[in-house]
Amino acid sequence: MSFQDVPDPGNHRRAQKGDHVNFPNWYLKLEDWCWRHRIVATAPVVLLLLILAEPTETTLIAGFLVVVAGEAGRFWASGHIDKNADLATSGPYRLTRNPLYFFNLIIFLGYCIQAANPIAAIVGLAAFTVIYRPCLHNEAAYMEKLFGEKYREWASAVPLFWPRPTGWQSEGTWQWALVVQHREPRSALAILGGCALFAAIGYLRS
Repeated sequence: MSFQDVPDPGNHRRAQKGDHVNFPNWYLKLEDWCWRHRIVATAPVVLLLLILAEPTETTLIAGFLVVVAGEAGRFWASGHIDKNADLATSGPYRLTRNPLYFFNLIIFLGYCIQAANPIAAIVGLAAFTVIYRPCLHNEAAYMEKLFGEKYREWASAVPLFWPRPTGWQSEGTWQWALVVQHREPRSALAILGGCALFAAIGYLRS
């Protein structure tokens, strides 16, 4: 099943919250666009960080380590999810329902550290929040529509975004084949390429 097979997730979320909540049509469309095109929407934010970056050797190294930690988390999560085929509840999915989004935040924080520009970091994090907040809600609506009671049981025990120990038990195992299927190695190269750009800017401005 694809995203297109599911009724508009924004309308589904509005129905869940009750008739007294009336989201404007433009807002629901914006939420849906951010959900489907989050990578495209995030690119200008990273570009802003690059333009305003004032990196130092210390921030480049510290930020790189944070980015690597975030990408390692994405590898961990990618090896536990078979998108749309089954509900992923093992590995990091025992701690948060959206580990890939959480580790995206870690990677973005790493970029902010490398940029070493507080104003750019604040603006960037605000934009990141605007983009990903609707993604979380639309993803929840989509997953509930796809997996029904199984999702609701998991959601009642596992937080939407911020990880915490839950005691959730699952027999799922990490699989390298899933990591490759999700093209995570290619994504990792692009993400590390971002670190290289910050390093190049630091070199040119030193």
